[in-house]
Amino acid sequence: MEIINEITKEIFEKNVPAAKMPERNTSVYERIMTQFEVSYGNLVCNVISEGCKGHVDSDSEMKRLALRAVCIDAFVRSCRSLDLVLTSTGFGIVSSESTAPASRGRVDALVEEMILEELDTVDSIVGEMMKVEGWGNTPQAARCIPTLFYSPQYLRLHTTLPVTSQNWQFAKGRAVTAEALLRNEISGEYMDELLLKLRTASLSNADITIVRTCRRFMGDFISQPENPKPNKLIRQEIVEQLEKYPDYYTTYNHSELFRKRHGKRYENKREDPTFFFM
Repeated sequence: MEIINEITKEIFEKNVPAAKMPERNTSVYERIMTQFEVSYGNLVCNVISEGCKGHVDSDSEMKRLALRAVCIDAFVRSCRSLDLVLTSTGFGIVSSESTAPASRGRVDALVEEMILEELDTVDSIVGEMMKVEGWGNTPQAARCIPTLFYSPQYLRLHTTLPVTSQNWQFAKGRAVTAEALLRNEISGEYMDELLLKLRTASLSNADITIVRTCRRFMGDFISQPENPKPNKLIRQEIVEQLEKYPDYYTTYNHSELFRKRHGKRYENKREDPTFFFM
């Protein structure tokens, strides 16, 4: 928990500028200090993992990102109960009965902005953890990278949806459906291999080609508001890549899907009592 002790008022306000108060006024910082430990515990439990926790203290970039994530998460979890008031320097806490709290709309907008900041920060942490030996095989890795479309950045890059926390939750659900469709194109075996390689930062160039095309397919699927239709052209592009370069995609070539696609069709013989039309 050493990292928690490093969160000073200065560090907190650097990561949450909206809560910046005059030097002698520590109201917001003091009111949410108890939340820091909870937020850090959640970060370890859901993202970093107990086994890789030591990497946070030994890596300066990881520590910076972890401190930022904890500060933002603590503020988001606590700010609605603080009776915030908008001041000339940021959001403070109501200090007298004559001061009215900030409007719900302003607080909602602030919370949404901070949630998006937290999503991007945690995404950066995941990117760093992928390089840490052993992390890719943890439950946290599987939770953080459940599909190829695991990063909020892909919402910006591959969909037409506005970037909001609600749209990101929607996109994650749609991505699961899109991945199920892709498993019917590249095989479940190869999809599982891609996810493991992604979590362990060990994708080959050939894998990256497939992953990028799969993300385009998923982005197109996610972008359709209702009754989404799989993009046949992108799907065909994926299969053609796999079939054109068999030496680079051995897992696909040894899959049950490949055997079904290339299995020898039955041929009628002259002596057969019954002919089959296929």
